[in-house]
Amino acid sequence: MIEDIKTKINDTITTNFLDVINESPNHSNYSGQISHVKIIIASDDFVEKKLLQRHQLVYQAMGKYVEQIHAISIVAKTIEEWEKSNDFQPSPPCSKG
Repeated sequence: MIEDIKTKINDTITTNFLDVINESPNHSNYSGQISHVKIIIASDDFVEKKLLQRHQLVYQAMGKYVEQIHAISIVAKTIEEWEKSNDFQPSPPCSKG
């Protein structure tokens, strides 16, 4: 599913950087299915777009996969923002699953 999500996003958004990370194993109730993902993306498609609009573009690009995932964390930057700082906050540890 991770590779399928990457393909869907790359088919819709022109990316300079894209990583889709399966964070599901970090949760105490991990059953082997992908339920938590972090998407890190840099694209000039985000220029002059507010954070919410950037996230909406990513959700739209993901298509049907949005409904299949319990939690999606998105870091969406323009290429200029990414070149200034390509770091991001790690997801907090899961305490209950």
